[in-house]
Amino acid sequence: MRLLTRYILREILSHAALGLVVFTFVLFIGKVGEILELVVRNSAPLPSLAQLIFLALPTALTVTIPMSVLVGILIGLSRLAADSEVTAMRASGLGIATFLWPVALVAVASWLIASLNTLVVAPRSAAALAELENQLKTSQVSFQVEPRVFYENFPKTVLYVEDFAPQDGQALWKKIFLADISDPSSPTITFAQQGVAAAQSPDSLALHLSDGYIYETTPKDPAQSVTRGFKEFDLAVPLPPAPNKPPKELAPIPELGTRELYRQVRMLRTAQAGQSKDSLSAIRYRWDSIELNRRFALPAACLVLAAIGVPLGLSARKGGKATGFVLTIALVFIYYFLSLGGVSLGRLDKIPPSAGVWLGNFVFLAAGLLLVWRANLRPLELDFHGGWKKVRHLFRYGPSPGETTMRLFRRGRLHGGGFPQILDDYVLRDFVVYLLLILGAFVVLGLVFNLFELLNDILHNRVAWLTVGEFLASSLPSAIYYPMAPMSVLIAVLITFGLME
Repeated sequence: MRLLTRYILREILSHAALGLVVFTFVLFIGKVGEILELVVRNSAPLPSLAQLIFLALPTALTVTIPMSVLVGILIGLSRLAADSEVTAMRASGLGIATFLWPVALVAVASWLIASLNTLVVAPRSAAALAELENQLKTSQVSFQVEPRVFYENFPKTVLYVEDFAPQDGQALWKKIFLADISDPSSPTITFAQQGVAAAQSPDSLALHLSDGYIYETTPKDPAQSVTRGFKEFDLAVPLPPAPNKPPKELAPIPELGTRELYRQVRMLRTAQAGQSKDSLSAIRYRWDSIELNRRFALPAACLVLAAIGVPLGLSARKGGKATGFVLTIALVFIYYFLSLGGVSLGRLDKIPPSAGVWLGNFVFLAAGLLLVWRANLRPLELDFHGGWKKVRHLFRYGPSPGETTMRLFRRGRLHGGGFPQILDDYVLRDFVVYLLLILGAFVVLGLVFNLFELLNDILHNRVAWLTVGEFLASSLPSAIYYPMAPMSVLIAVLITFGLME
């Protein structure tokens, strides 16, 4: 491998790896609250928490791997172009193929990894995650009981707990009221000052009660009611029956293996032949076809985004990494907007499901080939820096071109006479630019990931896209407040001072 190829690869891979870590972390930061709540309440062991995290990773990687490839290419090549290294290479007689070779290596390797993740790992992890969540819900029922609320989920039993505290992996309840109504003609009511609850078996909960009494009543003959006190008393409470696990062919689509999904699509294709597009088999065929094609289209995004990223990255002569951020946000939004629009058209049977899912890939591949051909003849010119400079001039704190150094001294701009000074203006402007760019990237990432998580429910329930848009818009303020804004500020500070260094 030539020295120049290794140099370009190192530049691309460093930014791609950083983008993958940051984007994946942003998707998980919203779930930190749930995980911490499980830890604090001690309702799940640490190995189960680690399993939950690792099993949820593949679903996030289906979106973040293509984005990280695009980020690495755009920022890496934009940095080379901004430092005139691309100009020097082109002047030495090197064509665009010099940059296509290392980019192709990154794109193909990412495509293979993403395909393995989307086709094999993600469906298995989704099925394992659903099974683990059901097990935790069944085994940790004692921790789901909320204090000061009448809990009626136990079969023929009503439970009330005044207070709750975890104790050595068990639930410690205080001031307990328990009504057993399995025999309506003779209900039994138990009162206790405290009790320890623990899962005894998959279908029962063991209660060890202290300092209480049992009141057995006969409504038809109150004189026969009996009250018995106790210091220690053990009681078994039946748990709610676990939902029956659906057979593999009826499991949720994301949990189906790719091979099983392909067989299901083939059967539905035969079953829906000759039926109306609103028949159940025709609708199921479109949904399953969309999911099957999506598992192949998302990894292929690594290739098409790389094809369009090379000419655009080489064309960003001014602005450097900031231009790479702007292009990443714009391209990711356009690509997933086209993909989701195609899925919607396929769902409505306006176009074939396969064509709808691959719409974004087709458009970006054609645009990428056209831009590569154009950049090979004559380099493109992208200058976001000039446009931003004009906007920034409206809010300029610095001196106008006609001001002299003496007038600046008199105004106190060069000797610490006020705020903001020229250096303050310089640092703040860069910080605000990177803050807005990073926050925009995180917002787009969050919207895309939420849409893909809700896609099956949207298609299954035929939810209008206007309703989906209203839901996403209403959830944005809380998402921006936490966790996107704090992370964006931290990264913007690091980038601002890192580039200055």
